[in-house]
Amino acid sequence: MIRVEELHIVDEAGRAVLDRVSLDIAPGERVAVVGESGSGKTTLALALLGEINPGLRVAGGRVVVDDQDVLGLTVGALRSYRRRAVAYLPQDPASALTPTLRVRRQLAELATDRSDEALVRRLAGVGLPEDPALLRRYPHQFSGGQQQRLALARISAGDPAVLVVDEPTTGLDAIARNLVLERVDELVTRRGSSLLLVTHDLSAAGLVADRLVVLRGGVVREEGPLAQVLRQPEDPYTRELISAVPTLADLRLRGLKIPAQRTAGTSAKDEKAGNTGQDRQDGKGGRAPAAEPLLRVDGLRAAHRQGGRSRTVVEGVSFDLAAGECLALLGVSGSGKTTVARCVSGTHKPAAGTIRLEGQPLAPGIRERTIGERRRIQVIPQHSAGSLNPRRTVGAAVTRPLRLLRGMTRAEAAAELTRLLDLVELPPQVADHYPRQLSGGQCQRVTIARALAADPSVLICDEMTSSLDTRVQATVLDLVTRLRHELGLAVIVITHDLGVLARVADRVLALHEGAVCEEGPVGRVLGAPQHPWTRSLVEASAAGEALSSSR
Repeated sequence: MIRVEELHIVDEAGRAVLDRVSLDIAPGERVAVVGESGSGKTTLALALLGEINPGLRVAGGRVVVDDQDVLGLTVGALRSYRRRAVAYLPQDPASALTPTLRVRRQLAELATDRSDEALVRRLAGVGLPEDPALLRRYPHQFSGGQQQRLALARISAGDPAVLVVDEPTTGLDAIARNLVLERVDELVTRRGSSLLLVTHDLSAAGLVADRLVVLRGGVVREEGPLAQVLRQPEDPYTRELISAVPTLADLRLRGLKIPAQRTAGTSAKDEKAGNTGQDRQDGKGGRAPAAEPLLRVDGLRAAHRQGGRSRTVVEGVSFDLAAGECLALLGVSGSGKTTVARCVSGTHKPAAGTIRLEGQPLAPGIRERTIGERRRIQVIPQHSAGSLNPRRTVGAAVTRPLRLLRGMTRAEAAAELTRLLDLVELPPQVADHYPRQLSGGQCQRVTIARALAADPSVLICDEMTSSLDTRVQATVLDLVTRLRHELGLAVIVITHDLGVLARVADRVLALHEGAVCEEGPVGRVLGAPQHPWTRSLVEASAAGEALSSSR
């Protein structure tokens, strides 16, 4: 039995991060805690481990697990408690993995059966390929979504009574999300473990939770059976969270048709190419207009070095991107979508192919590109916290490109900093904070401000909203849409989330095993997918939305 009793945690200034929060979790019960960035979700999760972040202190209350006051344990007793009673999967999967140890050793640390066959089965159980070669890799050789599944495989090797999972679906496509949550569900069911799921993804909560707790500003705003809260929310804030969730229905909200059959004026040739009659009328086909595009990628091939050998991860990818257009690169973890983006930004040298910006070829590597070319293409990374220098304040991080890439004076940069922070809905005082003082969502917004500081023409958004709560996610997506329309900004959105894609994209380039398997207007690809993989992804996403709304 887990009892959180009037837990009151404050920061150095005495502000409440958790304001007398009480919560009971019965053995085998699954509780999801949802809320916006900075609401106190992760602070609550860490308290179950007996951990309080630097700069915070317990001002009152207790956390009791199996009649033990976790926050009062000695260092030795706390270590023993964490080994036998509780397992924690953090929000950033890379922090749960040792970068210098191979996967085999990390999985074997907590496992009872340490044979390669058993370890490979554990990888398969979280949706990774059943390939013994994966055991010889290091964590950095996996994509962000694959690292998430590796971390889950590692912590589940023990036999925890309590499983604390912080944003487990971050960076995962619908198919992988369902696989990971099924794995979590199997673990707690088989072992009778209690589950505390911290998430901003209401679909994830709907797939595994029995009860929902809504936090805002460290205060419990609403609590109850999941189906009751989702169907009949009483608190206005809960209603806002639910209404802000991006879904496939956003296509209709944007006025895009989801074709159920061939429309009048659409030939079989058009349909095969991914164009509908409406698309041709509006001048939106499966490719960009015939005029010279802002960005053109032709015949891109890219490889990764692995064990002294070269492994092709992207093959024959081509696309155009016009000013003001949004192209989504859709794919599962490891499909090559991030590698394509890195080739465009110059941080990964392609093995073949050309990349042109306004008709001019770009050098393969970023070091060979001019300052102007570097400024024109900016990236919002998937893992925001890891991309920020921990020794540099937010203000220093955002003003650096203003000074280096745009040549602003100190006074000009200070004024622009205030505008950029306001643009991403961060208060001015955040400029003096360090990354460790920010929530995951706040860190992501800082990286968005930093990218916009360069005044780019092409913005590459690599899973930019994967760590944001639904309200902030909706705000950020709407912000990017407004910016690209007002500034003629071309946007490449790398995503596994069909709801995000439906909300912002004009066209979709679906990648499977490094190659384009389908492309076309967003309405056609999501409404009438032609490739088996695309169909399975749409079906998995729709199933998650339906289940979360019906539980």
